[in-house]
Amino acid sequence: MRWVILPQFMDMYYHLLIAQGFLDAGGYSGWDFLQFAPFGRPHIYPPLFHLFLAFLLKIGIGKIVLAKFFEAVIPAVFLVVLWRFLKKNYNKQLAFFTCVAFFSSFSFCMSLSNHIPATLALIFGFLAIGQMFRAKIVRAIILLAACFYTHIGISWFFAIAVFFYGLSDKRYRSDCIAMVCFSIFVSLPVLFKQLHGIGPGGFLGARLGEADVSQIKIIEYFLALAGLVLVFKEERKYRLFAGFFLSGFIFAFYPYRFFSAEGYLPVILLSGFFLFYLYEKLNRKYLAAALSCVIFFLSPTFSLEKPLGETKVSSKVKIADSAFLGMLLARGESIWFPKAYLASADLVRNNSKEGDIIFSSFNITGMILANISGRPTANALFPEVGPTRKFDPYIVSRIIVFTKADEPALVENIAREKKLVKIGENELFVFYLNPLCKMKVDTRKADVNFFVISLLVGVILIIFCKVGGVLGSFRHADNRKKF
Repeated sequence: MRWVILPQFMDMYYHLLIAQGFLDAGGYSGWDFLQFAPFGRPHIYPPLFHLFLAFLLKIGIGKIVLAKFFEAVIPAVFLVVLWRFLKKNYNKQLAFFTCVAFFSSFSFCMSLSNHIPATLALIFGFLAIGQMFRAKIVRAIILLAACFYTHIGISWFFAIAVFFYGLSDKRYRSDCIAMVCFSIFVSLPVLFKQLHGIGPGGFLGARLGEADVSQIKIIEYFLALAGLVLVFKEERKYRLFAGFFLSGFIFAFYPYRFFSAEGYLPVILLSGFFLFYLYEKLNRKYLAAALSCVIFFLSPTFSLEKPLGETKVSSKVKIADSAFLGMLLARGESIWFPKAYLASADLVRNNSKEGDIIFSSFNITGMILANISGRPTANALFPEVGPTRKFDPYIVSRIIVFTKADEPALVENIAREKKLVKIGENELFVFYLNPLCKMKVDTRKADVNFFVISLLVGVILIIFCKVGGVLGSFRHADNRKKF
């Protein structure tokens, strides 16, 4: 139903540009040269998703098709994996109530589409724990390591939760500790890259203004707190949810992620557990059903919002802010305008050569046009890592794109000062050429080429399929019983 307005989010354009950089480099590159061009910056983002994207681009799948596909399909896959994990390792009632709580937050469900690598890492994480419960420790290690090679935050979210669970349940203590330690050891190359590449305080999301756009659930937090108390009164297997609650605080420096995105997942799990407890243990079936209906269809929310271009943060209480209602009413806005962007990309290509740099006064516009025109950009997403040096994007860029929302006087002053020549406009943008610009992108060679990467992936898949299914647990045989 939402396919027409997809892709709806900006992050996918960052990932597609990184994947294109890998193709241009001939493999994995530790340098991002297609953003902040021509100088670039260190590339510290885990590469697994980008390598997969590069493969799909190589076989001819279009960038916009990939963006639409991943935004539409991956969240649904995660929901199925979560439901199956709970049904198989706990019970079908808990799986049902957790799915009800899953649809309590529109912003959480939208974040699954926006933060695709994080969603993939969530899938890997639950699959890893599922393999650990089945005493397939080698597979569990590989899947948790896949988290580290897919997303920075989600990997530690699972590692901390699993480690805490191991401390609280001696039946699985040895497997949990081994799973975490070996996966971190396998992931040391990407972890060292992240530590070396990011600056001090770079993870502090408050500096990105995330605290200004958070949604805080009113009912669900009370349900989750009650669930947190009750998990310690039940069997030890439920303490995994307490582990997720503890590990969720790693997102506290990113207020939006903490309250409205990945950090909301422990609230979903604990709310689902509380509803299950009401229904199954306390036999308050009507109360559980009533609360389920309230959070599924309504879900009152305290919302902080900061409209684009304004400095004042507004707050209000939304009576109905559930994911079910948001999807039913098709809430949310698209940043993809095919007619304007495709025509703009043609204009960029016709007035530039391969390697010429483009820049837009509106950051996401520069990223989108760079992707569909096949040009590097002086714009960039993922602001935690800046360029290697300060530079004037108007000087290093061949094509300059202003938006119709820019002040005309400011645009004229910049054009006159930089000696820019107007070459066209449409309903959204105004295009200028910088005839004095001679700079081009500095394409770097791959640090690890695709042949070596293919061999590594092949070996890992063989270990996972053949060896991982044979080698079992570190636990004593008496403890290898299924929940």
